[in-house]
Amino acid sequence: MRSPLLNALLSKAAPETLYHYTNQTGFLGIIRSRQMWLTHTQYLNDRREFSHAVDLAKEEVESRLSAEPTTSNKEILLAMKKALEPNVATINVCVCSFSKASDSLSQWRAYSHPSGFAIGFPSNFLREIAQNGLFYFAPCIYDQQEQRQIIRAIVDEAVEDVLNPQSESSESEFGDYLERRGSLVSYLHRYAPLLKHESFKEEEEWRIISPPLFNHIDGYDFREGRSLIIPYYKLRLKDSSDEFRISDVLVGPTLDEERSVNSTINFLMHEEIIKVFPPRPAPVRSSRVPYRDW
Repeated sequence: MRSPLLNALLSKAAPETLYHYTNQTGFLGIIRSRQMWLTHTQYLNDRREFSHAVDLAKEEVESRLSAEPTTSNKEILLAMKKALEPNVATINVCVCSFSKASDSLSQWRAYSHPSGFAIGFPSNFLREIAQNGLFYFAPCIYDQQEQRQIIRAIVDEAVEDVLNPQSESSESEFGDYLERRGSLVSYLHRYAPLLKHESFKEEEEWRIISPPLFNHIDGYDFREGRSLIIPYYKLRLKDSSDEFRISDVLVGPTLDEERSVNSTINFLMHEEIIKVFPPRPAPVRSSRVPYRDW
C-alpha cells in the first residue's frame, strides 16, 4: 500500500494550465504529430537527475543501518545499500516537463534560439494522458526537507514490500518490473524524477514520468543530440475521446513579433487547432518579457 505522503504527491491538484516550452522544431512536431517526446532521465539538462535522489536514499539507508535495526531489517537494508551502486540508473525511464509559468525569462533563454513557444495544456488533459498510459503526473519537489520525507516514505514502502510481499502483480507492455516488489531501485525510478535540485525551483515544474520501458517497444526511439544519440519515448497526446487539446500558445521573444504571431495562428488553423467556422478568438499571444537575443 502506497504511503499517504506518496499518494498525496501523485494526486496533488495541478494549476488549470501548464506550459511546455520548446523551439520551432519542437512546436511544429508536437502540433503536427499530436505527440510529446519524453526524454530518458539520464539525458536531460540537469546532470544530477536521478543521482540526487540516489544520494538521499543512500543517506537514509546508512542512517537506518546505524540505528541498530532488527536482524531482518538489517539484511534488507544491506541489500538496498548494495543495489544503490554505480550504474543503478540504467533502467529506461523517460519524462517530459511542464511549467506553471506561462512567460518565464529562464525558459525563453533556454528555448528562444532562434525563437521559442510555450504550449499551454489543460492539466486535466495531461493527467488523463498520463493515467491512460500508466504514467505518473506530479509536481517536482525542490525543498530538501520535503525530499527527505519522500525518500523515507519510499524506503518504508520498499522494506514493507519485502516483509509482506503482495501476491498481485502488474503486467503491461512496459514489462513485468513495472511493480517490482521490494526493490528500492524500482521505487526510486518511479519518484526520483520529481526530486530536483533547489537551483531549478523557478521553473515550477510538473512532469509526466514513464514506468520503466523496454527499448524495443513501440514508441521508444532515438534522436540526434549535440554530442550523442538520445533515447526518448513518443507519448500520444490524445484523451479517451481521441481529442488533442491545448489552451493557448505563447510566442516567445522574437525580432518579428507581429509576423510570428500571425504565422502561428495560420499554422494552428491549418492543423485545425483553431477553427475558422464558427470563428473563435485565436489562443495565441506574444511574450511580454523584455528579452532580446538578436
